[in-house]
Amino acid sequence: MSKEAGKRILKEQGISGFVLHYGARVLTKVEKQLIGRGAARFCRVKENRLVFKNRENLDFTDNPRAFFDYLIKMGYNEKYEIIWLVSDVRKFRNVKYKNVKFVTAENHYGWNSCRAYYYAATARYFFFSHNTQDLLDYGCEGRQIINLWHGCGYKGPEQGLSAPSGEKARSGFDYGLVPGPLFVQTKSVAWNCEKEKIWPIGYPRYDWMLHPSLGKEEQLKRLFGWEEGKAVIWMPTFRKSNLKGCRESEIQLAYQLPGLSGVDDLKKLDMHLKMLDMLLIIKKHPLQTEWSEDEKELTNIRYVTEEMLEKAGIQLAELMGVCDGLISDYSSAAVDFMLLHRPMAYVLEDFMAYKEKRGFVFENPLIYMPGEKIYDYPGIEAFLEHVAAGEDLYQEEREKLMPVMHNPAENYCSRLAAKLSI
Repeated sequence: MSKEAGKRILKEQGISGFVLHYGARVLTKVEKQLIGRGAARFCRVKENRLVFKNRENLDFTDNPRAFFDYLIKMGYNEKYEIIWLVSDVRKFRNVKYKNVKFVTAENHYGWNSCRAYYYAATARYFFFSHNTQDLLDYGCEGRQIINLWHGCGYKGPEQGLSAPSGEKARSGFDYGLVPGPLFVQTKSVAWNCEKEKIWPIGYPRYDWMLHPSLGKEEQLKRLFGWEEGKAVIWMPTFRKSNLKGCRESEIQLAYQLPGLSGVDDLKKLDMHLKMLDMLLIIKKHPLQTEWSEDEKELTNIRYVTEEMLEKAGIQLAELMGVCDGLISDYSSAAVDFMLLHRPMAYVLEDFMAYKEKRGFVFENPLIYMPGEKIYDYPGIEAFLEHVAAGEDLYQEEREKLMPVMHNPAENYCSRLAAKLSI
């Protein structure tokens, strides 16, 4: 635990919380050696055991959930035992599937359970979407780790992918997924692994986006009480966060949404949307901090949270799938949205600062941004007007990039199952 993290925990949770947090981490390291290493040495891999893990505190969603849903639909749980490693196991007391267990992975204080280490070590396949190395360090012979990941965008590699020595950390998986051939190179560098370990077969959640379980009207009604008109989703990547070593936190923007100078611009944008009879949905990045939701006086702008989506029974990819356009920046959401063949815009107000602080995986990322480039407020209004009028200014450019950035499929989950011979 870093000194900065310790101070933050002490401030937020007090002395007792600090002691519990520190104690949990010590206990976890002991368990890792006893249970993880012991299981890897003395146990055998369970050929019919599949283990799933998503980002901590965002249980049962994203690519692991999409692939799990497919397996359940196709009856794979008749043959396989499926283990979900989750942060809050209480939420799943009434979630019942045959041969499916929900097991505590980590708790609020950072403690990994003994069962999590055992199941992780003995799985035939371990599927994960975010960095979860502690649970992967020890495994029985024959275990395969599949990195489903959570998106390929334009941002430079995470700081956390370096070992304490300053060298690149080893890749903790057997195979990893990317959307298309372009990202085989970028991710092999970021993950410090051979290109052969990168499969350009797309993400399981693309099936949700391309074939959402609910239509546009029903989704927008459940989430916002909105029934008519076009909808655009704005998905900015994070700038400010609590992640250690994130230099983009040093970027100073006039307002929490790039391209806007303040809340007055937000209100002005709301009036413009009302004139266009359009809904703008703003999705805060899970890592973004210092965020306020100025929604009280707005009529045509709505914020959507993970909690709202969970309550409505809607996955984020499904919501994206019914939107008429996307506003983003350097996020992987823009790469994903290309598959929908709809208008896109990139807000690049801090392009030079971002290039300096975080960097990009491409020498010239603008080449791979097939949408309107926006640097200020008027550009946002103009893009929304184009969507309202049914204009897609970058359709031709997007189609030219599609074979490079994507590897389209009728069903991404079935493609993955076939690849693994499950």
